[in-house]
Amino acid sequence: MIKKTYIFTLLLIASISFSQVTVGSNASSSANAMFSVVNKEDNAAKSKGMMIPTVNYETELPLYNAIQPDHFNDDPGMQGMILYRKDIKRVVVYDGEKWKPTFYESGGRTTRASMNPAMAESDFPSVTCVLIGCGEKDVPFGFYDNTQDMDKLGIINPQGIVNSNFNNFTFKESGLYRVLISLKVKTSGIHVSPPTISFRALKNGNVLARNDIALNEAILITAGANRVGTMEFLSMFDKGDQLKVQVSGGVSILTVADVYKIVPTDGTFISIEKL
Repeated sequence: MIKKTYIFTLLLIASISFSQVTVGSNASSSANAMFSVVNKEDNAAKSKGMMIPTVNYETELPLYNAIQPDHFNDDPGMQGMILYRKDIKRVVVYDGEKWKPTFYESGGRTTRASMNPAMAESDFPSVTCVLIGCGEKDVPFGFYDNTQDMDKLGIINPQGIVNSNFNNFTFKESGLYRVLISLKVKTSGIHVSPPTISFRALKNGNVLARNDIALNEAILITAGANRVGTMEFLSMFDKGDQLKVQVSGGVSILTVADVYKIVPTDGTFISIEKL
């Protein structure tokens, strides 16, 4: 009797494996659905929902590992698994690398960084242009403005680490991002053509986006011209990609000597939003 029951159970499982399963109705709501839960009632007293597995906190999610930068081990075979996190009141989905909410707060997730306002002017990132050409300089962004700066993406690299490359951001998730760069530039020099500064976004050391910005349209610019220039672009980043901002000047035969300095004010920041 036990053997017959065991065989019947196996046949039933095999049948279900190759057919559609519908709960709450005799027919599936979609021919493409392997499993459907149908609620035919239209009133609060009889309507029924489906409960998915829940956890209380991030630390209870499968593959949690505090040692990992994104707190989770990678397992592509689990991609698409969903759970409900009670602490953030959201359904979370595993993308093969980490668990993330299916819906984000209004405005999405954004990282905003600025320059150190306590930086001495002698330490401002600056480039010098003469007739033979211009130099280039990386812009050291970080979390300095407690009111406006934020790091919801968790990509700002630790501050206080001195390196010549200023790789300010390391992406934790692959995807499409919107990047806005705003820099206040102070120029000094004598020239009769508009001073131009080049904004560059570098991904893993290679130029990803560039914008040459004329700082003033007037003729005969002298020392003390201050302008705010911006650059905005969309780009794909993979997990582990690094981003930094670099500036360089523009030179012409009418330039005697230019010095471009990036000034750490409210007009100098970078905003990175995951789309």
